[in-house]
Amino acid sequence: MKSNTLFKIVFLGAMLFVVRVCIVGQATLPFTYDGGNPTTTVTGLTSIGLGADYGATPKMKFSASGNSVILNFSGVPGALSFKIRWNQSTPATRFPGDFTLQQSDDGITYTTVQLYNTTSGTSLANGVLVTETFTTLLSTSRYLKWVYSTKTNGNISLGAITLSQGYASFLTISPTTLNGFTYVATNGPSTEQSFTVSGSSLTDNIVLTPPTDYEISKGTGVAFVPTNPITLTQSGGIIAGTTIYSRLKNGLSAGNYNENITVSSVGASTGNVACTGTVIPNPTITLIDITNPSLSTVQGSPVSQTLNVSGVNLNVDLGIAITGADAPLFSLSQYAVTQTGGNVPNTIVTITYSPTLAGTNSAILTMSSTGAMAVIRTLNGVASIATDVNTPKTSLFISVENGNVLFNATAGEMVEIFNSIGQKLFQKLAVDGINTIALTNHGVLLVKVGDRVGKVIL
Repeated sequence: MKSNTLFKIVFLGAMLFVVRVCIVGQATLPFTYDGGNPTTTVTGLTSIGLGADYGATPKMKFSASGNSVILNFSGVPGALSFKIRWNQSTPATRFPGDFTLQQSDDGITYTTVQLYNTTSGTSLANGVLVTETFTTLLSTSRYLKWVYSTKTNGNISLGAITLSQGYASFLTISPTTLNGFTYVATNGPSTEQSFTVSGSSLTDNIVLTPPTDYEISKGTGVAFVPTNPITLTQSGGIIAGTTIYSRLKNGLSAGNYNENITVSSVGASTGNVACTGTVIPNPTITLIDITNPSLSTVQGSPVSQTLNVSGVNLNVDLGIAITGADAPLFSLSQYAVTQTGGNVPNTIVTITYSPTLAGTNSAILTMSSTGAMAVIRTLNGVASIATDVNTPKTSLFISVENGNVLFNATAGEMVEIFNSIGQKLFQKLAVDGINTIALTNHGVLLVKVGDRVGKVIL
């Protein structure tokens, strides 16, 4: 008889609990509450025996042993936070009672998350407001319970409860950062880099979405096929480690590209793979002189011509070379031009043709820098047979008056003036008789009139 009566009591208690849960319902996450005694007016939140509310947060008053508040919610719990304060009634150094935070998956059997007391738990100081945060609640928990287990001195106030949505599914990404995607403009795409993705306790597939300026593929090399999005199918909630390849797209303008690949699955926290890359501007060599240089003289008499060269976005210094069977008959004032910060300012390079025999000669002039399109010109030289008329004279008689260079010439002779490092400063056809040339340049100057050469200091 007693056994039957006990069964009825237990059954009736269980039914009352079920009825109460059905009436109150479950809170959805995220959940926030910062009011007073909720009684049964707040979905998912019930209370037993709370005292009159405090006037300011935290408002719920646990005034007697057994007072409790239960939060029943749907979904996986994430981070929990709340405010708690002990308000003593008689002087005491620390909170001497027992106040407990518990969790449960069925609302019947609870385990302790945090105990507040003086000896074996976290102690509370009188009147001190404490904000508590817990991020390791069990993913199976659907109930949280705050209960004043043992009261010996004062009341507990509770409020500002927040519970975020947690995740039962887990994504694993490694690495989460890929650096150094790069290529020179018009020479993309970049080389590939890879990362791995896996998942456990999944309820849905994993979806990988590339950002605007990157491509992803499950294949590599010739098997790289840009795919947007990539879907990895789960089986039994599991996706084994899968390698994904990524690269910076072809055809992008010069600049920096810092973007994220998104990795997501329903019920799991979204992950990202941060990609950083750069498209480098095209290195360019510019030669102002478009035509192939042609130099004419008589055998045994050198002749010179200048070129204007510059460059931008260069990775290494600008190199200049002369090749071909007749290359020894041509020489340069310099065979390299130093770049600074990738740039070469306009630089005059002098080509000299020094034929020893009459005839025609040619060579290839190449200006190059790694990564830049080389500039190539054909050097053409024509040497005439020396006669009494055109036999080169070894010197030119020059004088200087009032800052002017004076010399005697025949009408139509080519006049060229160079500085001490071979840069051409002046060029014109001479008039018959005495020619006067006004120059602003000073120092040692080389004056060439026809096939005669002289030196002057101005």
